[in-house]
Amino acid sequence: MAQTMNEKLEHLRWAVESRAKNQTCALRLLTIFRQHEARWKTKKWSGAAQDLLSVSFSLWRAAFLADKTGRRAEVFADATEFLEYVIEDNAISYPQDKRSREWTFNYYTKNARAALETLHRVWPGLSPKYVVKMRAPLERWEYCQELLENSVAAFENRMLKEDATRGATQRAGEVRRPAREKK
Repeated sequence: MAQTMNEKLEHLRWAVESRAKNQTCALRLLTIFRQHEARWKTKKWSGAAQDLLSVSFSLWRAAFLADKTGRRAEVFADATEFLEYVIEDNAISYPQDKRSREWTFNYYTKNARAALETLHRVWPGLSPKYVVKMRAPLERWEYCQELLENSVAAFENRMLKEDATRGATQRAGEVRRPAREKK
């Protein structure tokens, strides 16, 4: 796919802005992880935390791979080339992802979608339902990013709500304890 200079600059602008949007969301998620560490590491919340991180990482990587054609022949050519890298080199890094972006972009956005669908299925109030439809690469990335941002905000609200409930319960217990000690 030969791009003009203006098309390349337009895509790079989108990629930088999208990566910044994703990293802002990732920073919010990291802040939640740090501030509510004991809570998100529980059996109840660890799966949601891991799924949110999966979506965040997948979209972080996919942002710079979105300049693709989507043509089936190119997707399969890149998939074959990617598989050769895995077999020959036993390692994959960003340059291989970039060279095989017709396939790798799909891989990362499908991973994001799968984690978002799991979030919705297991924690329905935490993540909006992923609406399945054909989307162009940039639109697919933006849609997943929007769902991620909504899910991170809902996750943070749940952590805060549980902390507030726990704090109120502890304060109520502290009020009752002195009365028992007087007996």
